[in-house]
Amino acid sequence: LLCVEHYRAEHFLEVIQNQEFLLLPTAEIVKLLASDDINVPDEETIFQALMTWVRFDVQHRQQDLGVLLAYIRLPLLPPQMFSDDLECQKLLMEAIKYHLLPERRPMFQSPRTKPRKSTVGVLYAVGGMDATKECTRPIGLWLQFGVAVIDDKLYVVGGRDGLKTSNMVECYNPFNNVWSTMPPMSTHRHGLGGFTFHNYTIVAQNQWDYISYLYYCSTNSVGLHFMPTLL
Repeated sequence: LLCVEHYRAEHFLEVIQNQEFLLLPTAEIVKLLASDDINVPDEETIFQALMTWVRFDVQHRQQDLGVLLAYIRLPLLPPQMFSDDLECQKLLMEAIKYHLLPERRPMFQSPRTKPRKSTVGVLYAVGGMDATKECTRPIGLWLQFGVAVIDDKLYVVGGRDGLKTSNMVECYNPFNNVWSTMPPMSTHRHGLGGFTFHNYTIVAQNQWDYISYLYYCSTNSVGLHFMPTLL
């Protein structure tokens, strides 16, 4: 085994040209990178070899990249690899400070620290008043209902249509812009407050009383399954 490790280190430039190198497990790569005896003209050669190994199976190997980079003598890499452009160096330092000094992030705010709109999630605005001073849904007037989000879908529970209290549960899917009627609650309720728990639960609360009704949602092979439970 020691002979094999010695050969890989001594003939590193030849080894990295072969399929055998790309198939080495992470533990063997660590041993190779940790060696002071690798026969290479410069540290950049080792760095490029590591990147080639990672790209061969990037889906499984990228998770080990942080550990493996610790064995690359980064200070010995040519400065050109980090860019000769002074402005690029400033941007790199900005990113490093942002990640290493989270308590000072308010001081590092810039257009580059502002998340793109598509990465910050979805904001649902439910209820309120329109020109007729009422909130409407596909089937008409809608008041004093509970809402919660599960798996990026909006669930609306109970409420009133003006006079009658509802036990309906409706689901809005933003991906296809479609409302669906779900299995109803066993009790008609309005004045609700809903929230999720572990991404699979809606708790409905009577606002004039106390939490008296639990309505939870779970998933199975068929799809969403709702179970009403009295507390």
